[in-house]
Amino acid sequence: MATDLQEPELKTIEELERHFGTDVTKGLTSRQAEANLARDGPNELEKPPKPTLLMLFIMQLTGFVIVLLLVAAAASITVNGTGPNKED
Repeated sequence: MATDLQEPELKTIEELERHFGTDVTKGLTSRQAEANLARDGPNELEKPPKPTLLMLFIMQLTGFVIVLLLVAAAASITVNGTGPNKED
């Protein structure tokens, strides 16, 4: 079976049947299915890796409300440290 199929969406069903060595009414034989599975692996998407605890923590800190609260806290500390009652 050739693997250089160019623009398969433009091919007719008969051309695709010939290329892949199958029949659209009967499907793959058990031998063909086993060979495809051995060659290509299971027909499933790869699962993305789970984020680490550190990445989850950082993602939580980058939310808009959290950043707004951090800026407000920094402004409050700055105003309190430079105001008329800074010795308090």
